[in-house]
Amino acid sequence: MENLLQNLQRTIRALESLSERPLTETEQVEALLDQLFQQKIDLVNRQFNAGSPLFQQAAHAVSLAATQTEKAVRTPAALSDALTQVEDAAGKLGNLLNGSLP
Repeated sequence: MENLLQNLQRTIRALESLSERPLTETEQVEALLDQLFQQKIDLVNRQFNAGSPLFQQAAHAVSLAATQTEKAVRTPAALSDALTQVEDAAGKLGNLLNGSLP
């Protein structure tokens, strides 16, 4: 769970950095930030089986999203791929949050 939260925080930090730049995707970045902040709060307040397929999928997707968003901070041409990866990660986090018992 700790790695998932660390990677989620890495993703959020990179998106915050991107949101400070003049981008055509500013609204999308802001919406994803809002969604990830809420999902982080929801994750902290719940317990999950780290071995479950839903958890593993979410953890992997968030790890990729963190890497891609950090790359986009350094290389603006990577922004589109990063946002696609973040959307995928947010969807998998949603599946994890909706598929687990509180």
